[in-house]
Amino acid sequence: MRCLVFVLVCALAGCAADAPAPAGSADADTVRMVVVWEVGPGRHPDADSLGLVTGVALDAAGNVYVVDQLNAKIWVFDAGGRLRSSAGRKGEGPGEFTVPTGPGIGPDGRLYVRDVARVNVFGPEPGTGLLTRFEHSFPGPTYPDWTSTRATRFDASGALLYPTSRWVEDGTERHLLIRFVDGVMADTIFVPQYANAPQLAYAELGGADLRILPGLNHVPFAPLPVWDVTPAATVISGDATSYELTETDAQGTALARFVRDVPLDPIPEGERRDSLAALRARLDSIPVGLDRVKGMPEEVRSLRLPDRYPAYMAVYLGNDGDVWVRRWPMGGGDRAIFDVFARSGEFRHTVLLPRAIHVEPTPVLSGTTIVGVTTDPLTDESAVLRFVAEAVP
Repeated sequence: MRCLVFVLVCALAGCAADAPAPAGSADADTVRMVVVWEVGPGRHPDADSLGLVTGVALDAAGNVYVVDQLNAKIWVFDAGGRLRSSAGRKGEGPGEFTVPTGPGIGPDGRLYVRDVARVNVFGPEPGTGLLTRFEHSFPGPTYPDWTSTRATRFDASGALLYPTSRWVEDGTERHLLIRFVDGVMADTIFVPQYANAPQLAYAELGGADLRILPGLNHVPFAPLPVWDVTPAATVISGDATSYELTETDAQGTALARFVRDVPLDPIPEGERRDSLAALRARLDSIPVGLDRVKGMPEEVRSLRLPDRYPAYMAVYLGNDGDVWVRRWPMGGGDRAIFDVFARSGEFRHTVLLPRAIHVEPTPVLSGTTIVGVTTDPLTDESAVLRFVAEAVP
């Protein structure tokens, strides 16, 4: 069981306007947001446990749709944080789910939820207008990445852009989006590849037996490629080695660049030490010698961590069409920092959240409202937070 906890928090103090801003700090032109509600662990008169949240979506009326993979259900909370409705259950029948993930609300106003081999579509309920009435489903890709918690995106024509991936011959993961028009597979959008994309790390146990080693294909704090797709079916991506991202079309032509001149902040020694200890423990847990491990970079084998944070940790397309770049907060801590750019590449401002949220599931981002997912540190259960821009006196 979970309770709905309403939390009001104070805004964090910003930097002096005339001081240079480190990469993980708030700039002078910072929009601060506050938590207005949180669905966290506990008891609630109407809802069971949220279980494992694998996606959130926001409709035009401000209702939040929370996909609960563990209970195979969609929970609906209104703008004030009250539970309004739910939809779905475990099963393979109409409106039922096996492993739901990655919700998205299309230009047609319907809610789309990926579910292993299919996509379920929900329309408005008569009377309430909530997107909980099952309408139909259609088959997804032949080999879907059903573990992905990226949001389902749409292009300007209304076609659904289904995120998935393939492992290629050199052992790296190739990200792509499959375009569905009226439920029919049409074509594919490929995400640019970068030299620092990690390979698949695995241990050869003997014969044909293999064990995947998640998290051992790169060291902690390694810069990793990031990307998101736009309504124009173009991709914004970067390798996080420097503060630059590029929007490219299907032919690889650069359409816009998103750049900021900010330094890479040093990683605190305590944080590096803890991460190094965790990495060493992971290596010690491998049941075979490292000579039988494939896809593990030399930095992992030699326990060589970087001294500075990457330039950024994620990029997203906001609901309002802006480009949101998630930065590493200086010194870590329970907060989140985004740089917001116009699609043309012009920097707008920085947005500061007083609570950290996960990079995935994909958060809902706009200039007035942010909805993200976090994990309760005591119970390890999912929690959902809604932020709004702080009122200026």
